[in-house]
Amino acid sequence: MILSQKNNCATQFGEIRAIELIAEAGFDAIDYSMSTLAKDGNVLDSDNYKAYVKELSDAAKRNNIVFNQGHAVTGVGIDDPETAYRILAEKNIRCLEIAGLLGMKTLVVHPYGTGIYIGREEEALERNIKYFNILLPYAEEYGVKIACENMWCGDRKRKVTRGSIFSNPYEHSGFIDEMNSEFLVACLDLGHTSLDGREPQDSIRVLGNRLGALHVHDNDYLDDMHTLPGLSEMNWEEITKALAEVDYQGDFTLETNHFFDSFETEEEIRLGLKLSEVIGRKMIGKIEKYKKIQGAN
Repeated sequence: MILSQKNNCATQFGEIRAIELIAEAGFDAIDYSMSTLAKDGNVLDSDNYKAYVKELSDAAKRNNIVFNQGHAVTGVGIDDPETAYRILAEKNIRCLEIAGLLGMKTLVVHPYGTGIYIGREEEALERNIKYFNILLPYAEEYGVKIACENMWCGDRKRKVTRGSIFSNPYEHSGFIDEMNSEFLVACLDLGHTSLDGREPQDSIRVLGNRLGALHVHDNDYLDDMHTLPGLSEMNWEEITKALAEVDYQGDFTLETNHFFDSFETEEEIRLGLKLSEVIGRKMIGKIEKYKKIQGAN
């Protein structure tokens, strides 16, 4: 199983240096965030984007590491919903092209939000059927699977977190089935799942073979902490056991960017990445152990 790390844990030193640091730590692959494309004038949004993407690709090759997964743009900071919808789709078509150029297998795409979710479930689902139908032909063209992620939202009145679109694994599964495309899979963000009142292992079992990508991080069931597995409250024995039960065939991608928030120097990042690599390999080992146990029974 491939172990990957999201690149924004080290991009304060530049994206090329982040590639080098992640590779030095022993990771197999990089999850590349394209969130900067949300800003007009960013290099990924410029006429020179292909040349820059080649620089990234060449840097990965020099360091014997690959780009396995990416993050699409999640928002464009525009209040008008129709304008935001159109621009977000345009930017994520560019993200799919870049993902193809970098050789990614999957691009994680957040569902299009509607703000308040409860009471607007049908509207949210209809918007996302339309949204993903716009993107899927480009996914096929560029040879990249879209991984649709489960979401959560804050409830300011009650000062709690609540489920949002695709937080319910049955809704998530139904959407994947209805879209019926080999270029659409589910991405399960394990931390998001624990915030909306469910156990990650239960969502894993419902999604089953629809599950094509993971965002792996830990939290205390209250805050979206994005820290290393084992440093907070989630049950990693049960999570890894469930991944084995469904015979998960995707990659193990750490999205632990807040673990690195207080690190200031390259040496601190280097040590943090090495610890992350060790923990990631440990979790993969647990999945493989449980697969062997199930295979023997």
